[in-house]
Amino acid sequence: MPELAWALRFLTMKEVVMSVDPTPRRRRLGSEFRRLREGLGWTQEEAATRLGYRALSTVSKIEKGTQGVTVQQLPHFFEVFGVTDEAVRQELRDLVRKAGEPDWWQQYEDIVDDPLGDYLTQIETASGLFTFNPLAVHGLLQTPDYARAVIEGSRAWKTTTDIDGFMTVRQEHQKVMLERTPPLKIWAVLTEGLLRQEVGDRSVMRAQVAHLAELARTNPNITIQVLPYTAGAHAGMDGPFMLMSFSAGRDIVCIESMRTSLHLNRPETVEVYRTTSDLLKSDALSPKASLPFLTTLAKEMS
Repeated sequence: MPELAWALRFLTMKEVVMSVDPTPRRRRLGSEFRRLREGLGWTQEEAATRLGYRALSTVSKIEKGTQGVTVQQLPHFFEVFGVTDEAVRQELRDLVRKAGEPDWWQQYEDIVDDPLGDYLTQIETASGLFTFNPLAVHGLLQTPDYARAVIEGSRAWKTTTDIDGFMTVRQEHQKVMLERTPPLKIWAVLTEGLLRQEVGDRSVMRAQVAHLAELARTNPNITIQVLPYTAGAHAGMDGPFMLMSFSAGRDIVCIESMRTSLHLNRPETVEVYRTTSDLLKSDALSPKASLPFLTTLAKEMS
């Protein structure tokens, strides 16, 4: 019987020896397997041997997202890697099941490049988002007029058609995320300078600030803090970042620039940014004090 069980297991393993596109979900799945392997102190070759793969490079391919894993194989992975936490198991199952499914944004492949696609897929599965950007309001909190002014101002899009296309992506992303179940918990720290920068024109900015106040007042899943001029030098002086947290697995730090983005998940790096986010929350006005600040600022812009 042990020989039969091993033969069946090996046949199951053979089913996943297939090249696949390294979609964002497969890359995240691979990073989670790498986290588990490294936590056990195993090399990729040792993990491959323990999993029953004859090709020692197989684990490397799985971790890169270029080789698939089936749902049927997951119990064996759980056993080998010692995964007993049901929340972690369920997240891995979901990633495997959805690994080959097209993301909603793939219909805009001529607009959405790989770095943005990675972000859109990761934020879709995140449970929480902390965002700090002294240059622009986060896309999930933008009004349409403010979003268009930001896109036009960036000069990254050359034609009206390009701008309209990217606007469609932004609005669809916002709708998907704000109506998601379970809801995404958003915590944003916004600088006073950002809020006073007249993006678009004064009326556009007034509407944006009023929108932020309304979100802070009515949406229990969104927390907004204002970092006033009087805070002086603060913990976010090194620049903007996003910290995505997940119900299971490693949190991710995302740092975006015009045409690329960094996705960092090493625990020591994430911890630095988590500390920074905590310090920014301390430097800023409290959520309760930020609401009247936003309301008053909107009135001043009238």
